[in-house]
Amino acid sequence: MLGSNVPTIGGLPKGFECADKWGCECIQIYLTLSRRWDVPILSEKEIFEFKNAWRKSKVKEVVAHLPYLVNLASSDSDLYIKAGNRLIAELDRARKMGVSFIVAHPGSHRGAGVKTGIKRSVNVLNMALASTSNTLTKILLETMSGQGTEIGSSFEQLAEIMGLVKQPERFGVCFDTCHVFAAGYDVSSYKGYEKTMEQLDKIIGMKNVAAFHLNDSKEDLGSYIDRHASIGEGYLGLECFHAIVGEPRFSDIPKILEIPERDEKSQQNLGLLRNLQTLTRKEVSHDQQTKRIHRRSKIRRLF
Repeated sequence: MLGSNVPTIGGLPKGFECADKWGCECIQIYLTLSRRWDVPILSEKEIFEFKNAWRKSKVKEVVAHLPYLVNLASSDSDLYIKAGNRLIAELDRARKMGVSFIVAHPGSHRGAGVKTGIKRSVNVLNMALASTSNTLTKILLETMSGQGTEIGSSFEQLAEIMGLVKQPERFGVCFDTCHVFAAGYDVSSYKGYEKTMEQLDKIIGMKNVAAFHLNDSKEDLGSYIDRHASIGEGYLGLECFHAIVGEPRFSDIPKILEIPERDEKSQQNLGLLRNLQTLTRKEVSHDQQTKRIHRRSKIRRLF
């Protein structure tokens, strides 16, 4: 299942128009305005229009994303309370709209330390779950790059959070290829990808992976810098993406683009991913090696 983050200017139903134009089987959206704390009341008309647009489209799955201003591990008491209340509001909205997943960043400890950050994140997640017992929407903890004071850049940290929450069945993981690579997991080759997946399965459990963010990386392995690139235009190359889109166990899992120049390149990138599904590993490896040679030649010419 392939798709993209889509724009919703003009209303959430607009996202389905882009989805069908680009050929998305799944999409990711913000259910509320991503840069504001206030959340307007969701009307019955809005719910109907969203579900009706979804029914008419070819989209099979909608994934929501918690706004970036929400820091689940905040050491600021006021922002921490706001984060919890916003997560509750988002889960309630997702339930009403029929959205099965909300992707959330585990949070940033802002200098308080990883252990404290994890503890605060777990506390607010438990509080939100207790307040939304009537929803089946899962929270998907995103694998992070480790930029700044982010928590969740290692499989061990995510596993610790999932081991401490009181309702683990309501959690899953969103595997972000750029973030994982930036955090030091070398998924740029088939061998590295397979090793990483073995680690993930051992520490978190492959059954808990419920979505992917498919992004190349503008920065090299272990940079701890979160800079996305279009597929095949960064340090990751193509082997990782070929492995993911070709795995039968991931066929029904949302795999969502989060790339720069989204509106201009998403359709092209989805076409590339679908083309990868038709190729063998040998063909992809040859193509990736050719691109590496051309890249090195270009660098030499520059100097």
